[in-house]
Amino acid sequence: MKHAELLKLVGKDVRVLFRDGTWIWGKLGYVYNFSAKYDYRKPNYFYVGDTSFKVSHVKKVTESEGEE
Repeated sequence: MKHAELLKLVGKDVRVLFRDGTWIWGKLGYVYNFSAKYDYRKPNYFYVGDTSFKVSHVKKVTESEGEE
């Protein structure tokens, strides 16, 4: 998975498989800078809900198209 590939999915509903085998799903966000807008998360991290992560933690991402 590459950074540019994940950036194309920002704002969309996705399912994310991490390298440790866990899955999360929801709307993908990206932290452009450390600010209240991003709940003071670390810049250059992606997030789904309360989970923040770097590209290196991701094994696979698919658009979920609203299916849960």
